[in-house]
Amino acid sequence: MTEERSARGRFGGLGAIFFLATLGGIAFYVQEQSIPEDRDELRKPATALPNLIDENAPPPLAWRDRLDLAAIALTPILEANAAPSAPVPQGAEAAAEAQLSVDPATAMYVQDLADGHRLLYTLDPVLHQAAQTIFRNREVPYAAAVVLDLRDNSVLAFAGHSSMDPQVDPLEILTTAWAPAASTFKLVTAASLVENGAAGPDTKVCFHGGLQGITDDLLKDDPKLDTRCESLSNAIAHSYNLVLAKLALGHLDQRKLDETATSLLFQTEIPFEFPLEPSPAHIPADANSRAKVAAGFWHVDLSPVHAAVLASIYARGGIYQPPHIVAQVVGPDGSDLTPELPEQSRALAQSVADQVGHMMIGTTKFGTARDSFRDPQGVEFIPAYDIAGKTGSLTGKRDPVLNYNWFIGFAPAERPEIAFAVVLANEAQWRIKAHYAARRLVQIYLERRDAIAEARAAKLGLEKLELPTRDPETGALIAHVRAPEQASKPSANTGADTDAAEIPDLADLEDELPPIPGPLPSLPGAE
Repeated sequence: MTEERSARGRFGGLGAIFFLATLGGIAFYVQEQSIPEDRDELRKPATALPNLIDENAPPPLAWRDRLDLAAIALTPILEANAAPSAPVPQGAEAAAEAQLSVDPATAMYVQDLADGHRLLYTLDPVLHQAAQTIFRNREVPYAAAVVLDLRDNSVLAFAGHSSMDPQVDPLEILTTAWAPAASTFKLVTAASLVENGAAGPDTKVCFHGGLQGITDDLLKDDPKLDTRCESLSNAIAHSYNLVLAKLALGHLDQRKLDETATSLLFQTEIPFEFPLEPSPAHIPADANSRAKVAAGFWHVDLSPVHAAVLASIYARGGIYQPPHIVAQVVGPDGSDLTPELPEQSRALAQSVADQVGHMMIGTTKFGTARDSFRDPQGVEFIPAYDIAGKTGSLTGKRDPVLNYNWFIGFAPAERPEIAFAVVLANEAQWRIKAHYAARRLVQIYLERRDAIAEARAAKLGLEKLELPTRDPETGALIAHVRAPEQASKPSANTGADTDAAEIPDLADLEDELPPIPGPLPSLPGAE
């Protein structure tokens, strides 16, 4: 691909057309209720990238329309004042061979443009490649993983994959809202309930059934049949559909749920270096239909990038900051053209974000993701920390029948450092679930957290990428390094000693299959 082609110019081709047609069609048939005509206008702008032209918008940056993940190259991080590395050999084969000699653990990705601009990406090569390896080795039909550094929501991993159609552009899988949000939308409902004073973590609802779907009869209280009572906190951990649905039915009108969804960036453009499709959310006026949406059924789609940002809002105590993937831009003359970091704003009250964030811990401790965070004997794979997360699962009805499988969350739960989102579109005979892949990425991050923090200080020049000079006595940086303000964090603290805690040795990236592989349930349903 030439550097004059736009980032989205690579979206064309039969692979992208098949991807959008297939998954778009399946997602449509997952939506079991039709959208009323008076609400159809809501969905139209959210299912295609906006084409509006702002006459007052500033001129496009010289490099922004030439971002190309296929053109990035591993570049070693050198110590301060070290001699520049050897020039990259000319020719595709020579350049590829040279890349094999670069250690991704001590390198970062750089893109060199034909006009002399140099772009340093925020990606951690080890974490990014690990996600790609997991998806490739497990032959997942469609998959995406996004990991954000919560210091400033810089992107550490940005992996899209398809074994069903390798011609599909990975960027398309990452930036479009191609998968139903499923039970991840329960986080929106829980926030709306807490925000409006309708429920708290300990609020209990009695119900029966509803594990694979919700009918109108199940929404009606029946003391004779409703013998199971669960709290809102347990409903998030175990994804109990009827707890969320009944609470929404009784306490959330269309306006309240829609306002919370909007504050959490549904139907909203999220600024990013690559164009992002807004995630559509149709909140029905009909009460029963709205209750089903609140539980994670129908009418809401989600992009992987938005999902990671959504998790980051809970991790940062309700603070929203758009993600970014470009760490530094160097002009042809060596000038620093790096844009300012995206501004932060409040999406949720801190008390609301903290309460919902704390509910998410149960998902990995005893809920729907437990089997990926503990072995069959109950021994934790990450014993030093709690991990907060939310699963989501919804199965399509048209061939090829795929199950959309989500896991979004943040880690460590007590003092969050990363937020993440993993989504898979699996066939009936699946090999991994999203929470397994997410757990592996969390483990790898915890192994590399110090190296990632060190790499953030690296500065790109015209000839090399190097660490800044440090004071030999104090170790303090002498060169200026952009240091964003520490993000807000949930208040819960288990007292874990993050300095002394040991992380178990990691297996090779081609490690064992998840603890309990097997077929997915045949009936469609959200969890």
